[in-house]
Amino acid sequence: MALAGLLRGFVMGFRALFDPQCRFVQTLSGILCVTLAWTPFGVSWADAIQAAGQQGQQTGQQILGGFHFPLDNGSGVMTLNPGSTQESTLSIGTLFPDANTTNSTTANITSLYGNNPGTIAAGLDAQTSLNTESSATGNAYRTLVNNAHQSHPDLQNDAVWNAGDQVFAHFTPWAQSFSDCTTVTTQTATSHAVQVPDYQLCLRQPTIPSSCTATHQVQVEPLLTYVSGNGGISSCGPGCMDLYVGVVGDNYWSAGCSVFTWQVTYNVIHPEAITSATLEMVEFDDHARVYYGGNLIYTGSSGWGGSCELSKSWVDHPNTDVTYAFNSTGNKVFRQDTMVGGNGEGYSRIRLRYDVSKLISQDQWSWSGPNCQNLANAITDGICQAGSQLSCTNDPANNTGCYVDPTSQVLMCGSDLSQAPVASSTGIRNTCMSVSASGQCDLSATGQCWTDTAGTHCLQPPSGNTPTTRCSTLESRGCAFIKSQCLDVLGSGTCWDSVDTYDCGQSVAIPGIQSSTQQQCAGPIRCMGEDCVTVNRTQSQDFSKAVALLNTAQQMAMDLSCDYANADLQQKDPTSCQVFKGKDASCKMVGGTLNLVDCCETPSGAMGLGKYIDLLLATSQMDNAIMTMDSTSAIRGAWETLRTPFSMAGDAWNGVQNSFASGVNDLVGSDLLSVSDIAEQGLLDALKTELTNSVAEWIGSTFGEAAGNALFSAGGQAAFDSAGNLTPAAQSGGVELGGGAAVAGEMLSTLMGAYTVVMIIIMIIQMVYSCEQSEYELAAKKQLKVCKDLGTFCKSKVAGVCWEREESYCCYNSPLARILNEQIKPQLGMDFGTPENPSCSGIKVSDLYRVDWTQVNLDEWLGILAQTGHLPTDANAASMLNLDQLTGSGSRLNPQKYGAASSGRQDTLTRTQGRMTDLNVPTVKRQSELEGWGMGPQ
Repeated sequence: MALAGLLRGFVMGFRALFDPQCRFVQTLSGILCVTLAWTPFGVSWADAIQAAGQQGQQTGQQILGGFHFPLDNGSGVMTLNPGSTQESTLSIGTLFPDANTTNSTTANITSLYGNNPGTIAAGLDAQTSLNTESSATGNAYRTLVNNAHQSHPDLQNDAVWNAGDQVFAHFTPWAQSFSDCTTVTTQTATSHAVQVPDYQLCLRQPTIPSSCTATHQVQVEPLLTYVSGNGGISSCGPGCMDLYVGVVGDNYWSAGCSVFTWQVTYNVIHPEAITSATLEMVEFDDHARVYYGGNLIYTGSSGWGGSCELSKSWVDHPNTDVTYAFNSTGNKVFRQDTMVGGNGEGYSRIRLRYDVSKLISQDQWSWSGPNCQNLANAITDGICQAGSQLSCTNDPANNTGCYVDPTSQVLMCGSDLSQAPVASSTGIRNTCMSVSASGQCDLSATGQCWTDTAGTHCLQPPSGNTPTTRCSTLESRGCAFIKSQCLDVLGSGTCWDSVDTYDCGQSVAIPGIQSSTQQQCAGPIRCMGEDCVTVNRTQSQDFSKAVALLNTAQQMAMDLSCDYANADLQQKDPTSCQVFKGKDASCKMVGGTLNLVDCCETPSGAMGLGKYIDLLLATSQMDNAIMTMDSTSAIRGAWETLRTPFSMAGDAWNGVQNSFASGVNDLVGSDLLSVSDIAEQGLLDALKTELTNSVAEWIGSTFGEAAGNALFSAGGQAAFDSAGNLTPAAQSGGVELGGGAAVAGEMLSTLMGAYTVVMIIIMIIQMVYSCEQSEYELAAKKQLKVCKDLGTFCKSKVAGVCWEREESYCCYNSPLARILNEQIKPQLGMDFGTPENPSCSGIKVSDLYRVDWTQVNLDEWLGILAQTGHLPTDANAASMLNLDQLTGSGSRLNPQKYGAASSGRQDTLTRTQGRMTDLNVPTVKRQSELEGWGMGPQ
């Protein structure tokens, strides 16, 4: 009963609200009443619905992750789900049955281009054929035509239509019963570090002293030593030593029949060096026995005993291996007994073979100074003056190349010792114990002369011993070493001349924003639409990346160059068009580190990168604003003349027409002017002056006289005075882009030229007099980070050593153009050529579709924007990104910023509101409905 009363109350309430009403409204109200009655239970069900929605969302994401786009191999067959278990093929003819059918509607119609009557006739013929043609295309055409001829009843007074109007007109009570969901998005400021490089070059050459001494320190450990007894030690050649048992001689004993004994003791110190020991010889007269450690190891060939006098001396060669006697350290005792009758003698010889290398404890060459090896190498390579020499002052070896070490009694030869620290061509042997080096070696090429566009110059002797360019200076600044390019390597293997690259840039924080979204639903009816399921939108949260890509698109439009297909007719070849085209440039480094003429150095005190970025962005904003105007606008036509390559001949505004009221409104931010107003107020000339003078005055005031006059002229004369202000002639007669001494060309190329002029004025008083004009320009561009270093090559050599080096670059019109070339060219299989033959082409427009922009890293450009204060952060976003700053009085398009007398520029919201003030939206909506119902056959 309570439920019935509740339902009855709701129905009566809705009757009072919509009186009179139709059955549709009653039915709809009843359904909603029942829904509201069960709301407490619906709330508990919402969680289950939410869980089901999330599960469905996960399933959809899994399906999407496994989706593979179809592949078309060009043969008329499409592969569906390639690479998966569901892979299948489908003929294009199945999707488009008439694709391979030749009829009048699919014939080649390229011949109709530009032929308006022929096109109309072909269209009529096609309609006639399709009305009767038995094909899928014909069936589709007739279906569309038949539907178009169906009757269109007027439903404006239909009961259902009216009921819908009443619901929309009184929607508040309905909305109160539905979910009151609020989406809360929390944004957290983030940042990541980006290195903005600042590459610096330095010349590195080795220091060469005038005199040095090399000492050979050799220490050989003894293999063994004589302890006592009758015996001796002698050398038998390299790695060979003879040990004697007894005394060498003849008939030094005399007896009727007696036994004489020799005994000797040797101390083995380095048994590990002994490779073999052999009882090599035994001499006796008349009988002999040899013992080691009291043990018999050999009996002479005459035997032992019998007749004492055999009247003969015996020389046996038993070659008995006795290596075991020497495999340990300590005293080794050998004895020989000789039986003599009459006169006689007796002794024996043990031959040892050993590894000399195991006895050498020191074998080292040392120079008297840290750079003496450079002197020796320089003399060897022949880069020192006449009279320089290398000589050995102490060599104990004989003609065989060996000597006996006085301490160890070991025979030492050149093959056993380390090589002398000089080339073998000098004739100095390894057994030398002292080497003397002396000479005068000049790597600075003093006295050498060269001629270029700046005149003839000669290298002067250094004023001191401190190099003008030191790599150590860059290292002390904390610059990171990047690479070293060696230009000269002669016979000694020494690099006499290298150009090192260091990165002296800095790390810049790039701001970012991380967003998280939550939905809070407090209403009685939940989970409608996306209330309970969070939908992942494919929308980038990376504002910084969006800025970089936007800059890319803007500058791409301003940095386009095309070759002429017909120069006489000024016709361009569209297939030749390139974006971000560069120019090759080079600079020289002449001489050595002590008298270096470095025309590749970027002096300090130049105007810096920030101002040039200002110029780029200001011009880009002006370009973007004008190019969005109607294509028939005279202002846009004039600006297009300025932004594309052209030859300035006379006034660039000759093509400007009188009908441009909308252009005035868009540019100065006012909607109050009509064509008649413009004509009456003489704003045609005013707008021309504003547009040109606004940019001209800004360039003149920011960058000075040189930059202004490089771009603009006044009646063929200079447009700016020394203070950077417009001359009286310019103020009275206006300025023009180009003309006189001014230059003009591609938009960014022109701006680069103007900025370079200013930079040169500052640099020319800092750089050495012997640099050329093109090198001043390159130095200015390098500071703007628009040049890519391709490396160094040697242009001239003296005595095999480079004294004139050339550093090659590809320079572009903006830092972004250079970065994009570095990022895109590898993808397209392109390179920058070599230092000797640079290739500074841009990216062909026809190749841009091949670029994978997800692989293009623009972090360096973002770092430059952040470094120069052009990238909004959470600290300055409010002041930089508000509507008035972007589109109103703060915009660079506001003429008042340049002293114009026109009214202040309105922001886009104010302009839009002003234009919609008299707009009756319901009337327009109703008119659209009537026009819609009136369409089609009557």
